Amino acid sequence: MKSNVSLLRRLGAIAYDSFLAFSLAFFIIGVILIIFFKKQVQTDILIFFVVLSTYYFYFAWSWVKGGQTLGMKAWKFHIQQNNGERITHKQAFIRFILSIMLFATLGLGFIYQLFNSDNLALNDKFSNTQLTKN
Repeated sequence: MKSNVSLLRRLGAIAYDSFLAFSLAFFIIGVILIIFFKKQVQTDILIFFVVLSTYYFYFAWSWVKGGQTLGMKAWKFHIQQNNGERITHKQAFIRFILSIMLFATLGLGFIYQLFNSDNLALNDKFSNTQLTKN
């Protein structure tokens, strides 16, 4: 099945959601630092784990439970399986991990969408999901 969401719309939602997820992670790190103020808990590994976990739960929960993140809602599209059903936790995990890898490769996996006949990015293709306008 073919996706009808452009790369620009996808990137707009990613930017929107990244700001929201970062704000949430920043808040959680602040709470952790306040709780353990007298102890030295500020380590790079802890902060990395909190940020990564926050991003994952924000995206996965939004995709699985509601079919869209706040950014996707603002840009008026949602995610679904190729058969039209809501995505599973396994698909959300695959999408999330692949999205990180695709950004780490200068976005080549997203640029792939421009050349794919079904208008799918690599994370869509390998997770058997698609983005569809509302």
